[in-house]
Amino acid sequence: MKNFLRMALCLACLQASPVLAETPAAGAAAEVPAAGPDPKLLEKALGGDAESQYELAVAYGSGIDGAPRDHRAALTWFLKAASQNHTEAQYDLGMFYMFSQETGARSAAEAVKWFRRAAERGHIGAQNAVAAAYASGEGVDKNFGEAMKWWRKAAEKFSPEAQFNIGYSYLAGEGVDENPAEAFKWINMSAQQNFTEGQYMLGRMYLEGLGTAADLPLSVKWFHEAAQKRHAGATMMIGDAYMEGRGVPKNNVEAYYWYSLASELDESYAPERDELRESISPRDQVDVQKRLMNR
Repeated sequence: MKNFLRMALCLACLQASPVLAETPAAGAAAEVPAAGPDPKLLEKALGGDAESQYELAVAYGSGIDGAPRDHRAALTWFLKAASQNHTEAQYDLGMFYMFSQETGARSAAEAVKWFRRAAERGHIGAQNAVAAAYASGEGVDKNFGEAMKWWRKAAEKFSPEAQFNIGYSYLAGEGVDENPAEAFKWINMSAQQNFTEGQYMLGRMYLEGLGTAADLPLSVKWFHEAAQKRHAGATMMIGDAYMEGRGVPKNNVEAYYWYSLASELDESYAPERDELRESISPRDQVDVQKRLMNR
């Protein structure tokens, strides 16, 4: 496997759903008590209407539309809707089982069960979630072959996360034979769809000449695309490019600026910034700080 500096595999396409509203921080202003869910919505939900049950679950999960934020109530209504094959409810129910701290019902295996039901009904997010579970061994036995199967289903619907993970699998030789050219094809697809991790990885591939001819200016271009979305690794790689004159003119002050940005995003990069600072004049340091403040 090629040595990628600061490269992170984006298997964790599972992210907490917006439905999972955060618990208010200690000392936060008290919330205005909720008046209660819409009576008509509640009546329809109690009457067995799956869409109403789903909407009520979302209301309880997020504390909106008059409902108090109550994850246990949300879980109950998601389960009712999901049991009636409401696809979005099945996916959100999986999210609750995977992430909710408040229900006391966290279960990765149960989460994957509901993700799979939604995935079988064509839900792209659920297909990515099932793939991620198989790739990480979360809730199921690790199986990269199964992960690839589900990523391909999502990629057929142009999911950039799935495209990226297929590409990375070809790069790493996980679940498939290692094939840099195939990796480049899929990662390029994800980057063209504005997927941040894909843009960063495409920059790395142009830098290293993996699966494609090396192209230093193009590598910097793609690092910039990812850095615009606060990707710390891409931001650091732009600094490295200026330090070494890779695809851009060598410029230590510009490198210091990008190292400083990267350090704001990820403090583990601070030692490189601090080491470079020693070679930067006080005036240039002040100018960089002004740029950082005014960006």
